[in-house]
Amino acid sequence: MLKIIYCEQGNPYSDFNLLDKAQFIIDEYKKKIEQNNRDIIVKVSTSNIIQALRVLTSRDELSKNEICFIFGEYKIFINENYELTKRPIGFIDWEQKCLKEIVARKLGVLHYI
Repeated sequence: MLKIIYCEQGNPYSDFNLLDKAQFIIDEYKKKIEQNNRDIIVKVSTSNIIQALRVLTSRDELSKNEICFIFGEYKIFINENYELTKRPIGFIDWEQKCLKEIVARKLGVLHYI
């Protein structure tokens, strides 16, 4: 299984050529799985690579049963609709937090956040 650990110590990924970087992770996983049939662990600190891996999984580059995302004590999988099965607080939610603050400031209700 390809285990993607989302953590502060993980590798950051630029948005440029992101699908190529995700494909590289999948290709490396496939090579290593052929060699020793063990779990492969990749640490990441940016949500964009998680989304790119979901896209490639939806394109059948990798089976959704071969990948999971780990955040602290949570294991998060991709369901039949290529959605994440859990969204614990703090898991790839930076953009949502930013948008929530922007909307709250625009509406003048910042104190409700």
